[in-house]
Amino acid sequence: MPRRQLHPAARGVVAVLLVAWLAVLAIALLAPSPAGPTWLVDTVARVGAEEGLPSSLTALSRVEFVLNVVAFAPVPFLGALLWARLTWRDWTAGGFVASFAVEVIQAVALNERSATHADIVANTLGALVGAFAGTIVVRLFGGDERYRTL
Repeated sequence: MPRRQLHPAARGVVAVLLVAWLAVLAIALLAPSPAGPTWLVDTVARVGAEEGLPSSLTALSRVEFVLNVVAFAPVPFLGALLWARLTWRDWTAGGFVASFAVEVIQAVALNERSATHADIVANTLGALVGAFAGTIVVRLFGGDERYRTL
């Protein structure tokens, strides 16, 4: 059974969403100032605390970790919809390499930014989560048995 592809209009929408999200990530991760990401972490932590979440969940380091996971997940998810032949392993490895590269750039070229191992772990986890979600969608709607194996 041949692999069904997204309708061309749907592929276009997914491609635009992917490019837009990559642009947002590039701006957030490679901006010389940490002001934007810091504001987001502080705001999410504050709102979580105001909504009654326990302090163990609203600690800034935990909020930052979760936001890093969430930030990287859309890339492999949307990418899997466009390029179903790439596996979750490919997307996770790509997420690791991209995250490592970003952290090296932050450490070497962006004096106000801080590179951390935790960010690499969180971003790679986000890539894995997005890759699995994309793989599940492709398995459910892809049509070709080759893409139904995890």
